[in-house]
Amino acid sequence: MVGGRSGRQFHTGSRAAELALLTRTRVQMKRKLCVIHNHVEGLLEQGGIKLSAVVSDLFGVSGWAMLERIAVGVNDVELLAGEARGVLRRKDAQLKEALVGKLEPVYQLLLRQHMDQVRLLRRQIEQVNQALAEAMKEHIAVLHRLSRIPGIDLHASQELIAEIGPKAAAFATAGQFASWVGVCPGSQESAGVNYSNRSPKGNRYLRRLLCQIAWAAIHTKDTFFAGLFGRLKPRIEGKGAAWAVAHRMARVIWLVLHQEVDYQEKGSAPPNERTLLRKFRRLLKDFGNLGVDVRALLNQHLTITG
Repeated sequence: MVGGRSGRQFHTGSRAAELALLTRTRVQMKRKLCVIHNHVEGLLEQGGIKLSAVVSDLFGVSGWAMLERIAVGVNDVELLAGEARGVLRRKDAQLKEALVGKLEPVYQLLLRQHMDQVRLLRRQIEQVNQALAEAMKEHIAVLHRLSRIPGIDLHASQELIAEIGPKAAAFATAGQFASWVGVCPGSQESAGVNYSNRSPKGNRYLRRLLCQIAWAAIHTKDTFFAGLFGRLKPRIEGKGAAWAVAHRMARVIWLVLHQEVDYQEKGSAPPNERTLLRKFRRLLKDFGNLGVDVRALLNQHLTITG
């Protein structure tokens, strides 16, 4: 497999092309599920039903059971709320209030059709999952190694292997890989003038995946990536900090694959002296912009406590 700057892939074997086709098809199916989810939410809104305000997942066990009853014309709040499972039962009053409403027959028909599409997509996704599990038996060790990186689950590991191979052999360095994916800062310079630092387009499938992985890692406590995001966020906006985390994750993924090493979590390292000094200077500057004389305040404090 050889990667180009345009983000396209040229696989050297049909096997690699088949894996990429399967993972990309699964991504498209999941997107269709999201579209249907939004349509279903809109249909419920037409009938005054605010189910999504209480149920976190309309297509979960509880939400799906309620949708099945709503789709056949049931509008009894007690019966619908009785389908709640687990912790959702604790929100009985909120649930009953959200379920007050009724779908007209036309909307019930559309809801049934959307639910049929969801069932079909779920079956197809499961078939793709089985095909991928069978095709990637020889890469179980690599899948396990990737899954140890924060934010990466089995599906993400499969997508990474399908796109870049089990050893990322097409990329000589981590920097080349990050640049090809499109998660590194760009450099558009002429005559010493920097016109743009936007990242290259890269591989749109891996860019999306790296962003999802980065956000998942950021929300994982006591990890290096969460600490990195926390250090960068005060200096650059949240999305920029997350983009920087995605860049670092791309380098880590290349290292794990190319050198066949295990990821070792070091945790969120405490700030060093240089970082603390930089933060202190930034605070002094902020106080100065507000017209506060920090030295005078310190002298006054020392005089009082002395």
